[in-house]
Amino acid sequence: MYPMMEDLLIKYIVGEADAAERKQLEDWMAADPENLKSYERVKTIWENSKIPGIAATPDVAAAWQQFKVRRAQAADTPGAEMQLRKGGQWKKVSMAAAVVLIVLTGFLFYWNSPVQYETLAQSETVTLPDESVITLNNHSKLSYTRAFNKKERTVKLEGEGFFDVAKNPEKPFLIHVEDVSIMVLGTSFNVRSAGDLTEVSVETGIVKVTRGKDTYTLKANEKLVLGKRSQQAEVGKIENKLYQYYRTNVFVCDSTPLQDLVNCLSHAYGVTIKVENPLLTRQHLTSKYPKTDSVQNILEKVALTLSARLEKQGATYVFK
Repeated sequence: MYPMMEDLLIKYIVGEADAAERKQLEDWMAADPENLKSYERVKTIWENSKIPGIAATPDVAAAWQQFKVRRAQAADTPGAEMQLRKGGQWKKVSMAAAVVLIVLTGFLFYWNSPVQYETLAQSETVTLPDESVITLNNHSKLSYTRAFNKKERTVKLEGEGFFDVAKNPEKPFLIHVEDVSIMVLGTSFNVRSAGDLTEVSVETGIVKVTRGKDTYTLKANEKLVLGKRSQQAEVGKIENKLYQYYRTNVFVCDSTPLQDLVNCLSHAYGVTIKVENPLLTRQHLTSKYPKTDSVQNILEKVALTLSARLEKQGATYVFK
């Protein structure tokens, strides 16, 4: 059997094949009686061995042991082994068993291989199989297995992402960010893991965050900041909307401290920005800066607003 047909057979048996793939495999079976017999032998052994279907990850070793038990039971039946051996039937069953192992092994690899999205310099919006929409910031990763949305919805995040989760009370949505777990039923929130901090900012709904034995419940307009090394946790109100910039393409400052804007611009544009004048760190900004503008133009506007001096020293911008 060709590898391509093996892949289709795997998906067909477990119910994952789409309409075009089902037709392709059905045409293959109709083209040659031997193809149909091969499929029927594999399917029979699969069903008789109680091999788990799409709802669980198949256990290849257990499936093989189950098949050997079935074969032994057949051999202990008077005349059964002679009947199987007659006409080469035993050989056919053994060959079918080998095919089952190939199918199971292939499906195990297929089922456990993650679906992964990774951004580089630009943000990206991803729609998951459950219709949840995730916007990944630059230099971030999102991954999930093919079991996603079968019994539960579990993803892994590295970096930063905004989640607009489709409501489904029967299938909780779970996000793993290093040693932090975030569970929701349907809401929108932002998750950022960078440096020594993990931040969760909730826009709508309720989010439950767990780290070790500690659990935090966040409501709309609340933010949780977790220290990775210090293990400290701080819950408070969302003070600004800067985190939305990679979705809205606008840096929104609403009485926002200069240092917060500087930190956001540094991450967004991949540049180093320093504030050497201590008086400036106390300054707050209320304005909007489009992300389509260059970082230098934005910083020049900020300097003009604060009556500060901006210098460029190599690749570093410095407020004086």
